[in-house]
Amino acid sequence: MIITDIRAENFLKYSHLELTELPDKGIIAIDGANESGKSSIGEVICFALFGRTFSLGQEELQKLIRWGETTCSTTLRFRINDQSHYKITRMLDRDGNHGVQLAKVGEETQPFARGVVEVDEAIYDVLGYGYDEFIESFYLAQREIIAPQPHSQAVKSMAGLSTLEYVAFEHEQEIEQERQAIAQVGREIAGIDDELNELNLDPQAMLSLESDQQALQANESLLSEKGAALESSFSTYRAMLPKKFAARKAKGRARFFRFLFFVAGLISAISWGLLVRLPENEYSQRLNALITDAYPQWGAQHLPWLLYATAGFGVLFLLLWIRVATKRSKIAGLLEQAEGFANVLESALLHPGSENSPAEGGEVSDSSLRQEIPSRVREESIFISELEPEVNLLIEEMEQAKERFQQQGIRLGMAIQKERGRVEKGNKLDEIKRGFLAQIAEHDRRIIQRERSLELLAGATRHLSQRFNRDLGDSVRNTLPIFTDNNYEHLQIDDDLTVRVFSSQKRDFMDLEEISSGTQRQIMLAVRLALSQALIKRTEGGRQFVFLDEPFAFFDQGRTRNALRMLPKLDESISQIWIVAQDFPDGEAFALSLACDKQRSELVAAG
Repeated sequence: MIITDIRAENFLKYSHLELTELPDKGIIAIDGANESGKSSIGEVICFALFGRTFSLGQEELQKLIRWGETTCSTTLRFRINDQSHYKITRMLDRDGNHGVQLAKVGEETQPFARGVVEVDEAIYDVLGYGYDEFIESFYLAQREIIAPQPHSQAVKSMAGLSTLEYVAFEHEQEIEQERQAIAQVGREIAGIDDELNELNLDPQAMLSLESDQQALQANESLLSEKGAALESSFSTYRAMLPKKFAARKAKGRARFFRFLFFVAGLISAISWGLLVRLPENEYSQRLNALITDAYPQWGAQHLPWLLYATAGFGVLFLLLWIRVATKRSKIAGLLEQAEGFANVLESALLHPGSENSPAEGGEVSDSSLRQEIPSRVREESIFISELEPEVNLLIEEMEQAKERFQQQGIRLGMAIQKERGRVEKGNKLDEIKRGFLAQIAEHDRRIIQRERSLELLAGATRHLSQRFNRDLGDSVRNTLPIFTDNNYEHLQIDDDLTVRVFSSQKRDFMDLEEISSGTQRQIMLAVRLALSQALIKRTEGGRQFVFLDEPFAFFDQGRTRNALRMLPKLDESISQIWIVAQDFPDGEAFALSLACDKQRSELVAAG
C-alpha cells in the first residue's frame, strides 16, 4: 500500500491539511518543534484507514475534532500493488456520528463499502491486515519501542498463527461442548435408568402370561369341543336306543321262527326218509297212519311234497339266519355308537375344571357315582331317565367352566395388555437409551478427532513459530549492525519471542536487560522493520509504506545519518518511508520534506 494523497479538515491541530502527489519511493521527512503537528499526520493516516488512532480510545475519538469545531473529516488515497487506486473518506462529529465510505478513484459516486463495519471488513480484504497488525509493524507511534509480545494477536497474525490459534480455540470450545453434551446425555440416561428400574420388568412375566393365556384358550376350546361332542353323541345315543331295542326284538323273533322252520324242515326230511327208504318200519307205518288220519287224501303220490316242504323250510331257515345275522350286525353297530358315547362321556367327565364343579343350585355331583356312568352305558345297565339328567348336568358344568375360563381370559387379557404396555414402554426407553449411548459414542469420537487435531495444530504452531522467529532474525541481521554501530550483529528469538542479542565484544548472547535503554530501542526498531517485512510477505501486498514517529530518539548524528541512508535500501517492498523527527542531520536529501510550524494550522504540500 502506497499513500498518494492526504486531506484533513479540522483534525487535531490542523484546520486544513493537504498533501498531494506524494512520492511512492524514498523518505518523506517530517520535522518541527514539539506540538507542531508532526505526529498528527500519522494520526490522520491511522484514523482514515481504521477509524481509530493509537493515542485515543474508541470512546475518546471526539477529541480528534479541532478545538472550537463541530466536525472533522479525512480523505486518504492509496494504491495497492501499483494498480488499484482507492479513496477512503471519514467524517466525525461531536454527537458521535461516524460516517465512512470506500471507493475506487474515479468511481467515488459508487462506493463499494459504506458504514464503519462494512468499510472495516472491506479494508481488511483490500490490505490483508487490520489495525492491530498495522500498529505493530508499519506504524510506529511516538512511544517506547518494546519487544514484540508473544500473546499479541498482531504478531501471531504476522507469523500465520492466528488462524491456527482460532481453529485450536474452536476445537477446544467444541470439545467442551461435546463434554457438556455427554454430561447432558448422561443425565438423560440416568433418568431412563430410573424409569426402567421403576418399571421393574421381568423378562419371563410376558412369556408366563402368554403361556397362561394359550393354556386358557386351549382349555376353553377343549371345553367347547367336548361339550359339542357330548351333546351330539348323546343325541345320537338317545336316538339309537329305540333302534337297538327294535333290532333286538326283531332278532329274537327271527331266531324263534328260524328254530321252528329248522324243526319243521328236520321233521319233513325225517318223515320223507322213513316213508321212502323204510316204508316197512314200525315208525314209518305209524307216521303214515298219522298223516292219513290228518289228510285222508294222502297217498304215495304225495311223498315228494315232503321233500318239497323240507326244501322250503330250509330256505326259510336260511333267510331267517341271514336276518338274525343282519340284526346282530346292526345291533353291534348300535353298540359301537353306545361305546362311542361312553368314550365321549368319559372324556367329558375329565374336562378342565371338572373337579368339584358346582351344579345348578349350588349342589355338587357325586364324582364316584358319575365316574361309573360310562361303564353302566356300556353294560346297558342305566336307563335314559337316569342318564339324561346327568348328561345335562355335565353339559351345564362345562358351560359354567367355560364361562369361568372366559372371565379368567378377560382378566388375563387385561393383565397382558397392561404388561405389553409396560414392555413397549421399556422397549422404547431401551431404544432411546441406545440412541443416547450412540450419541455418547459419537461425541467421544468427535472429542478424539479434535484432540488429535489439537496435537497437529500444536505441532504446526511450533513449526510456524520457529520459522517465523528464524525469518525475523534473518531480517534483523541486515539492519542491526547499522542501528547499533556494529556492536551487535545477531538476534536470538525464542518460541515465546524472548529476544537476546549477540555482542560482538563479549562474543556471547545477552539479555536485553543487560544493555542500555537506548540500545534496546535501536534493537527494537530493527525488529519492528523486520515485522513489517514479515507482514508484507504474508499479505503479498506489493510495495508498502511505513510511518516511523521519532524512531531515532536515542541515535547520535552519525548513527541517524547511516540509518537514513540505509532505510531506502533495506527492502524493495518498503519503498515509501515516513519519518518524524524534531530535526534531521544537515545535508540529507529526501523525496519530500514537510516542515511543521507550531503557529500554523494549515499544511499544504505536493510531491
